[in-house]
Amino acid sequence: MDLTRRGFLCALAAAPLSPVLGGQTRPGLPRGVTCRLPESRAGFARALAGRETPDLLVFSGAAGWDDSIGDHVRSGRLVIFESASGFAGADAREEQRRGLRSGFGLMIGEPVALWRPGRRPSYVDLAWPVRARVRDFSFAVPVGGGEGIGTLGGLTVAALQRAGAGALLFLGSPIGPALWSGDPEAHAWLSPMLDHPPASVGPRSGHPRRNSPSAR
Repeated sequence: MDLTRRGFLCALAAAPLSPVLGGQTRPGLPRGVTCRLPESRAGFARALAGRETPDLLVFSGAAGWDDSIGDHVRSGRLVIFESASGFAGADAREEQRRGLRSGFGLMIGEPVALWRPGRRPSYVDLAWPVRARVRDFSFAVPVGGGEGIGTLGGLTVAALQRAGAGALLFLGSPIGPALWSGDPEAHAWLSPMLDHPPASVGPRSGHPRRNSPSAR
């Protein structure tokens, strides 16, 4: 991606992002969490534009961690945590790894590079809240624990973990860029979470499956 387009996405994402943090005006991401993917922030901002989503929080392209995420989940929100660990430094990766493990019992592995010369883009197969197939975005972070809801090339890269009255949805392969590009499958996957509160979009028979905590 050229710098001009990336700069444009950064500018686009900066102004309207408060709805991405849950339908209420908020000053920005919690301390300790930074966004490394302006493409993803722009995508979620576009998908949530004009929607009232007080029970949904989205941390798009997230590097690092903040313990307040646990409070949001346990108070009844559905938190979509889209990891950008593959685009972050070692300290931010380790902070995120510790936070997910201690707060939600999720174990993430090292980011896996997926884009190589001569290799066609791969796809993330999502099974919850509806089935969808979305193109990956260069890096994937494997996850263990919780209920596996997404795979990519044999790796579990998305998981749902309930806590208190809410749930954390971990995405180890970014979906926001696909939302930005207008991918209909990405929008169809997100739509049920915008239309219903967390309690109404819980796991149903057959999926998601229990995710073995095998990530290292």
